[in-house]
Amino acid sequence: MKLPNGYGTIEKLKGNRRKPYGVRISYTDSSDGIPKRKRKYIAYFSDHKHALEFLTEYNSGAVVPEHTKYIDVPTFATLFEKWEKYRNGLKSNPTEKTWKNYHIAFRMFSPVHDRKIISLRTQDLQECINTYSNRSKTTVGNLRAILRGMWQYAIMNNYTEKDITQGLIFDYEETGVPIHTRFTDKEVKALWDALGTINNIDIILIYIYTGVRPSELLNIESSNVFLDKRYMIGGSKTEAGKNRIIPIHESIVPLIQYRLNQKRDYLITNKFGNKYTLAVYHNCNFNTAMERMNMNHVPHDTRYTFAALADTASMNEVCRKIIMGHSIANVTGDAFKLGGNRDVTRDIYTEKTLEQLITEVNKLPVVFE
Repeated sequence: MKLPNGYGTIEKLKGNRRKPYGVRISYTDSSDGIPKRKRKYIAYFSDHKHALEFLTEYNSGAVVPEHTKYIDVPTFATLFEKWEKYRNGLKSNPTEKTWKNYHIAFRMFSPVHDRKIISLRTQDLQECINTYSNRSKTTVGNLRAILRGMWQYAIMNNYTEKDITQGLIFDYEETGVPIHTRFTDKEVKALWDALGTINNIDIILIYIYTGVRPSELLNIESSNVFLDKRYMIGGSKTEAGKNRIIPIHESIVPLIQYRLNQKRDYLITNKFGNKYTLAVYHNCNFNTAMERMNMNHVPHDTRYTFAALADTASMNEVCRKIIMGHSIANVTGDAFKLGGNRDVTRDIYTEKTLEQLITEVNKLPVVFE
């Protein structure tokens, strides 16, 4: 049977092949600025029937891999659900916050939610992405993340044989404004000078000299503070950060002792002894202190400041990551090692004791010129 011009061809290849029938199409290559007609194989099959079905579906805009029925191919929305379930089943599954952002990104592809993924072309996805090119790098990065993950999953499960996400362009709006700004040395000195004269400055200093995330300090129970041994237990967000050892800098020992003397369930509470939510602490306590200090910061800037001060003080890199929750405790519970999977040698063999962590955190300066 002769196929129409430009439709593509099916050729039986020589040799002993498991899939001897190749589907070949013509295309225009303008990569060097001069349009040229070229030919290439796009799929291989064990028999002529499946090859012809593939070529037919390809020309109708719905390419179906061998042994996959068109009706069984998922829509964009269904593929996202399947991929989400698959990713949550892996050991390194994304955090709840990350999934929240991924769901926001998924909704941005609403024009293609009901379309079969094999009927989609790169341009269909590109048009959705272009609609949000005025968004931040983080937002556009989430769009890229879900698309790449979804299509890798689709290929792995034989829903499609072509990764149409590879040709996508992800533009975003450069704001030029950093998300976080550290407290300057002058500002840290001003905080120390204001201690005892402006309410709750001690909380900000505890944040800066522990490097904990804003919500982590608010969730630390007084029973998990061991001031005599110079550490407390807290942390959240990642497996490396949960229930970790947080060494206490010598300069904030009196600040933490003052909070413990109030004999409340949580280390940081409001004047009535109630636990803070992050929103209330930020909008009331923290912002009030910043206004009185004539400073412009958000709570997370304290963590950013810890990292900056640690770098300037040449704090041991492994200790810094452990303290900030980028690592996990070993099985014995008396030493701590770098987490993650990028450097196997360091992951397995680099351990730090509590005494070493205290020594390193004490490198953070208290006196500024």
